[in-house]
Amino acid sequence: MDIFNFERGPVESAISTVKAQQNQAEDLQSRSKASIQVVTSAWRGGDEKEYEADVQRKLIPAIAQLIAAIAGFGGNLGGAMGIMDSADQKISGMASGLGDVFGSFLK
Repeated sequence: MDIFNFERGPVESAISTVKAQQNQAEDLQSRSKASIQVVTSAWRGGDEKEYEADVQRKLIPAIAQLIAAIAGFGGNLGGAMGIMDSADQKISGMASGLGDVFGSFLK
């Protein structure tokens, strides 16, 4: 019996969406790393090393921070769902115990 009637479905859906966004960001990071060689091999003009350095120094770390933020958000949603489940179990136990106490007075 759920005292709070906690709706797990929407939270699980949100966690799934967040995980999909994390996967997209990880794919973006992989593609960005792979693009360095493609771009620098076709680059003409001598600045290809600076481009590679900028991607490695700026873009890749920014994407890594994005991935970490998304993962943290998803983990926090999962943690909040666990807290709600635990609270619901504890309150259900308390309500059941209270019902037993009052039930013994009625006998």
